[in-house]
Amino acid sequence: MATRSRLNWAPDSRGYYTRQIGWERSKSGKLQQHKFLLGTDRKQAEIRERKLRELWDQFEKSSTEPRPLWPEALVEIAARIAKGIPDIPVPRAPREMQHQYAARLQRMQAKYPVICFIPEDQHAYEIGQAALELFEAVPITVPDFKVEPLTDDQVLAQEKIQHLAREAGITVDPALGIAPALRKVSRSPLHELGILKPSDPAAVRSSESAQPLSMTAASRTGASNPSISAMKSPSATLHQAFKRYQAYLQKEFFRQETGHISPWGRTQVRQIKNLQRHHSDELLNNLDATAVGELIGYWRRRPCKLGSTEPISAKAASHYLGTLMRFLTWLHATSEFEWTKPQAFNDFDRRIRRLPSDHAKRGLEQVDTFSLEELRLLMRYGQPFDRLLLLLGLNCGFGRAEIASLLVGEVHLRKGHSPREQEILGFTTNDNDSFIKRIRRKSGVYGEHILFPLTVQGLEWAQERRQQFPGFAKSSRLILNERGTPLDQQTKGSNSNQAVPNQFARLIERIRDDGQEIRPLSFGKLRKTASDLIKRHSDGEIAGVFDCHGEPVKTDSLSDAYTNRPFGKVFRAIRVVETYLGPVFAEAGSAPFSPQPQAYTKRSVIEQIMALHEQGLPTGQIAAAVNVSSPTVTRHIQQYQDRQAPSTTE
Repeated sequence: MATRSRLNWAPDSRGYYTRQIGWERSKSGKLQQHKFLLGTDRKQAEIRERKLRELWDQFEKSSTEPRPLWPEALVEIAARIAKGIPDIPVPRAPREMQHQYAARLQRMQAKYPVICFIPEDQHAYEIGQAALELFEAVPITVPDFKVEPLTDDQVLAQEKIQHLAREAGITVDPALGIAPALRKVSRSPLHELGILKPSDPAAVRSSESAQPLSMTAASRTGASNPSISAMKSPSATLHQAFKRYQAYLQKEFFRQETGHISPWGRTQVRQIKNLQRHHSDELLNNLDATAVGELIGYWRRRPCKLGSTEPISAKAASHYLGTLMRFLTWLHATSEFEWTKPQAFNDFDRRIRRLPSDHAKRGLEQVDTFSLEELRLLMRYGQPFDRLLLLLGLNCGFGRAEIASLLVGEVHLRKGHSPREQEILGFTTNDNDSFIKRIRRKSGVYGEHILFPLTVQGLEWAQERRQQFPGFAKSSRLILNERGTPLDQQTKGSNSNQAVPNQFARLIERIRDDGQEIRPLSFGKLRKTASDLIKRHSDGEIAGVFDCHGEPVKTDSLSDAYTNRPFGKVFRAIRVVETYLGPVFAEAGSAPFSPQPQAYTKRSVIEQIMALHEQGLPTGQIAAAVNVSSPTVTRHIQQYQDRQAPSTTE
């Protein structure tokens, strides 16, 4: 067996995830498996493990040994993968001609597709790739070997190569037909695969040595910007354009206030990287109407996931196709590349293919929403913060973005509308009513929601909690985490904040661990549940206004330009939904936002403790009956009495 497979993932004492993959010789000569450290993040560790297994499987298949060992060159590549370094730089060997350099990179990429090989000498790679496109082999003059006379086609191709080389500012050796590498590179074991160690001085390009080459290229082409001049070369490729578009996205969607790229921008960068993995590299000059149509058709026909035979979902295909279209539009508009989109660009068919499996789950419930019984369980088992998330989702259709961005000044408790506002609304309000009035950040659409009485209690609890942290003002975020930081603050790794989804997932897991039946739906399904309830008790237009969609009436894009949105009808629908959710609210008890029993004690056990306590059994007998300690029983009885205190006083 080549690797040790484990189903469980458990970090070591230092917090690292590890896997043993492939074979090697120890210092004593004993055969052993190579151990890789995959980092402290489990999700990233799983991704790195899959890549390492693919790399080893490809090497093992190509080896003739019954039990091959990791080559020194390949194990260093594997070590970079284990560290999460996605790209492997490939240096150009001494006296290696450009077309040989480009061909070597192509062979390496074909042999190990799990790795992304990038050329260190970009100019030489571009010229070499152009040479491979124009003719199969460049004639080389070698001593003691006879060279056949060149054909007319070869002479013409050679002239084109020399022209491309002059454009890139590279000196052409007439005897070779294409320029050899002029720099010397110290040898290392990785030169067998064209890889240098990160610490190898030859792998580090100093700005002093890079500048003369760029300046030479600029002076010969007459360009004021050397990098743009090089990009405008006819040898520019699709993958180069992908990388430049990634740099554009990282700059365009960088947020000064957070110091990170926005989550949407980060998603676009990730999707561009996946596009590069799916599409082979080719010259931009070859991207004519037929080639562009094939790029679009590739995603429209829904390719299989990499490494599997399962096609991607229709939603994923639509997202990737949208990203591809935005990339091609940018490529047409940018001055960095000489590429123009074909005239039929807007006429290409972009309809995503539907598969029989897409319709297998079609039925009465076309959208996953929570049932009334599941909502009751969520309220019953929820802690105060859980209940606040649940109420904002059901009452206002808020997702995690709306909850995280809710400001103190957007909550209006016990304050009705003016007479003029009530006339516009067609709905009577008074100072017993409470509202959230805000502009949805995603759509830029203004919305108002009348609040359930239980939602009002939750927001009052949130206000008291928020005042414990500095900076309490109308313009400050209302809902923070336990450390006082926003719920949408990006992580150190620039990933989107998962505090709200994780909190909700833990609640569902707690319910399921207690033997209750509830589907593991995501937090986003609460917004769909709320929209579905509003639509069920009103109509589609009111549901669109409730959700703060850009066009609640799909057949009338100008309705917002000539009429006010019917928030009064939204208020009426919310009141009807409030009545429908009465059994859910009853699960919260008389003190819904007082400290609840600790989550590590099952709710069913707590209910048994309370039932036996009401029967007058002593603490010791209760502890023995439910199989918990006496202090645990005492604590839950005391918490139960504290929660009942407000109603007893009344």
